[in-house]
Amino acid sequence: MKILMAAAECVPFAKTGGLADVIGALPVKLAEYGHDITVLMPKYSLITEEYTKDFTFLEELSVPFSGQQKPCAIYEYNNENVRFLFLGNQEYYERSQIYGQEDDGDRFGFLNAAVLTVMEKLALEPDIIHVHDWHTAMIPYLVKEDSRFKRFAGIRTVLTIHNLQFQGKFPKSLFNKGFGLDENQSAVGTIEWQGNYNMLKTGILYADKITTVSPSYRDEILTERYGEGLETVLQERKDDLVGILNGLDTDFYNPATDLAIEMEYDHTSIEGKAVNKRAVQTGMKLPVKGDIPLAIMISRLAGQKGIDILEEALPKLLASKDMQFVLLGSGEERFEKFFRDLSHQFPDQVAVHIGFDENLAHQLYAGADIFLMPSHFEPCGLSQLISMRYGTVPVANKTGGLRDTVVEYDRHAETGNGFLSDLQGSSSFIDATERALALYQESGHWETIKQNGMAADYSWKQSAKSYEELYEKLIQ
Repeated sequence: MKILMAAAECVPFAKTGGLADVIGALPVKLAEYGHDITVLMPKYSLITEEYTKDFTFLEELSVPFSGQQKPCAIYEYNNENVRFLFLGNQEYYERSQIYGQEDDGDRFGFLNAAVLTVMEKLALEPDIIHVHDWHTAMIPYLVKEDSRFKRFAGIRTVLTIHNLQFQGKFPKSLFNKGFGLDENQSAVGTIEWQGNYNMLKTGILYADKITTVSPSYRDEILTERYGEGLETVLQERKDDLVGILNGLDTDFYNPATDLAIEMEYDHTSIEGKAVNKRAVQTGMKLPVKGDIPLAIMISRLAGQKGIDILEEALPKLLASKDMQFVLLGSGEERFEKFFRDLSHQFPDQVAVHIGFDENLAHQLYAGADIFLMPSHFEPCGLSQLISMRYGTVPVANKTGGLRDTVVEYDRHAETGNGFLSDLQGSSSFIDATERALALYQESGHWETIKQNGMAADYSWKQSAKSYEELYEKLIQ
């Protein structure tokens, strides 16, 4: 099949979250299965020369957008049988950040029109157009409703929702001007949303199939609690809504070959974790103690991630348990302050690195015993998969992809790979963490649970097969 994917970010070029990981891995796996894959994304100025030096300029064209003909330069990058096309526009993408700009509605509205214009110019005729999150969610609408792109009307479309919280809500006037449509068209219920327009909602109603990044998240977003106001819209499309669990790049996250960690290891040489633990303790200036549990958290510091739960739980746990904790992350100032204050309150138990460092993240996954993930909601989550891949035991809230991947350890059957909290606040998360800390003292069980986590297949193999089957059914 010929599959075209459009997204706002992709590793290794530009990343803010899990969306980039998916776009960096899923197309590669689909190409391995013999499909013809093209990925389109913006050419941000923040993409480093390490990659741009291998970009090939193809041509410059004009994109009809916002009442003008906007320039769009096309660059090509071929990698692992996947063709990447980067769309350059100085006005919109010469920025220091991917998101969070006042004109994001224009920037990503342009991206939708540019993708289709490039398809037309380069005579790309895919069997499937697969768009991701709100940034490209208008494409299914445009191929069916905009006469300028009517030649694409027969192409089947798939929209993947990576995080329903972000929807692309902008003034209706922006929509009318940007896409050259009149007031009557934007008043149609499929586009209008509470007096404005909503790019994700429009995509949900126009895509032929909608997917989410885990089966449990698929079910959750049909409810008022997790639906972010779109639950009734999603319920209209529930027969076309599918949950497919994200995979993990198991080559990039592989303790047996990871050059970022102190000592490589696998499930047959897991004693190597002890060497990595000492390296983390030394590097983070914590007392080197191999016999006490080291818990970590690697995360954006945002409300979704359950930092408010840790604000109550961690001081109690640190005061009552012989344990250490390391944080790697950044985000809301009040949460950063909480962790800094915690490190001052417990200087021999807590170390904090505000920011992000990919090598340090790998070192923490390899050296830690326990990974804390108290998310209030988690569409899929990759951190719990990475931690288990490295023999680090997750303690997580029972939600979304965490529910689908973390299984409570059963000491009698010796099954399971982690510990689950039931979303009842800090007391429930404390209980789950204490179960993990107690089991840590029983070396036989602790080795079993680590082995259970490392033995599972978290690769993209099955997930890519599921997408392949979805595409085939759409084409048929």
